[in-house]
Amino acid sequence: MSLRHRLNDAAGRWATHRTNRKVYNSRVLLVADHWDGSVQQFYHFLLGYLAPVALWVREHPDVAISMRGCGPMDPWLALVGERVDLEVIPPGTALHMVVGDRMAHKVLPGLDDPSAFDRDSLLRGADAIRELMDLPPGGSGGPHTIVIDRATSEDFYHGPASETHMSGGERRSTPNLRDVVDLVHGAEVVDLARIEPKDQIRLMGSTTVLVGQHGAGLVHMLWMTPGSLIVEIAPPLPPEVVHLFEQLARCLGHRYVRVPQETVHAPVDLEAIARAIRSNAQS
Repeated sequence: MSLRHRLNDAAGRWATHRTNRKVYNSRVLLVADHWDGSVQQFYHFLLGYLAPVALWVREHPDVAISMRGCGPMDPWLALVGERVDLEVIPPGTALHMVVGDRMAHKVLPGLDDPSAFDRDSLLRGADAIRELMDLPPGGSGGPHTIVIDRATSEDFYHGPASETHMSGGERRSTPNLRDVVDLVHGAEVVDLARIEPKDQIRLMGSTTVLVGQHGAGLVHMLWMTPGSLIVEIAPPLPPEVVHLFEQLARCLGHRYVRVPQETVHAPVDLEAIARAIRSNAQS
């Protein structure tokens, strides 16, 4: 290629770059620097992406933003879009915008790293999410004893758009969990995947005892009043996540009890769960 052709090609690419930046810079792409996993999973989505975004929006309320799509978490983004000028773009497009520097973007540190949990940051993130969802502090009714049943398995996680594999009861389950209502007065078993996002926050805001197998649903302790009880059903787990929810609970000022489970799909000792709840009520 001659020098003239090379110069023309470079000038064309620069002109295209300037045009793209002018078009794309009408909004800011908010990128998650989350700890691990995928923001298509609720734990990493809530603490690793949504909370940092909510805090950023609180400081920049009039800025139009873009976020990458998060698969089954997109109903939460739809609620964000009711309060903020939000464009949701495919993950590959978001990556292209950042790598090619084609759009103004801001990388937001996640709050999901258990080695760096900070109570003030987590609570500010929770408050910012409530603001973004137009929800007041606290829940509705209560107090509640909520038992999370990981019943739903999303078909999305078997498709090509999934960044991870399996979900819900396919990944981990507790086959006798619903029987806990026979031992604990007033306990309510819920499948959070079947509850609208705002109602999840409202419900957990008035929950004082949360029981669940190790999994993303336990992150809802974020909405609970400090001093509440978290009972984690704990199957064998990788060492880096064994104490994740215990660390989160203690950081948020909750009481915590671990009930062991032999395998990821084994029955659990329901009496051990009932004893933990009764002991909490008496203390």
